[in-house]
Amino acid sequence: MKKITKLKRYTTLPILLDMLDRKKLTLLTPDLWDDKNDSAVINSYKNQQGIKSLHAVCLSHGDDTVHHWKTFSGGGSGCMIEFDAPKLLAILEDVPGIRHGLVKYRKLSDVEGKGAVIKLEQMPFTKRWPYRCEEEYRIILEGNHPESFYDIDIPLTLIKRITVSQQMPRSVFKTIKGYLKGITKNPESRIYQSTLYENKRWIKCFSE
Repeated sequence: MKKITKLKRYTTLPILLDMLDRKKLTLLTPDLWDDKNDSAVINSYKNQQGIKSLHAVCLSHGDDTVHHWKTFSGGGSGCMIEFDAPKLLAILEDVPGIRHGLVKYRKLSDVEGKGAVIKLEQMPFTKRWPYRCEEEYRIILEGNHPESFYDIDIPLTLIKRITVSQQMPRSVFKTIKGYLKGITKNPESRIYQSTLYENKRWIKCFSE
């Protein structure tokens, strides 16, 4: 399997602030996901396995894309949290019922027809081909947890970097950056603003 050194979660400031305050990584029931193709596959797997509850969180092991920001971190409150992958995965090993791994992207021709077979245990890590740019790494928890969420304790030292949406006004970002540094109690925290929509170094290469 590909060696994973970093894992990124694209989300919004309220989720980030909750994570920093409570020091929890929260997994949600797939019923709350917007992608009904994905949640339907997860629920089919859960029913076939006779699992009472399944919670998940979706991370990315690849590079930034516009898709990540627009789909998961849209608007001025969007952000990206980068974790130290080896340390995070080591924590997961101590959580009963946890499975995690790379998502494999399939075309309809891969799953339709008599000759197409997807192993049952791989269903939670299978997604439609159009989403392949996400380069997703998925964490799931199988068990008997009645709530719509499940929290995993994490130290804030797992967070290597926080990037805030470029759509946030610069003056607001400066305030948010100071606030985030105070929460993490680490003045050297790596907190940046994205340059996805306007990268001055890129523009400079074409203007001289």
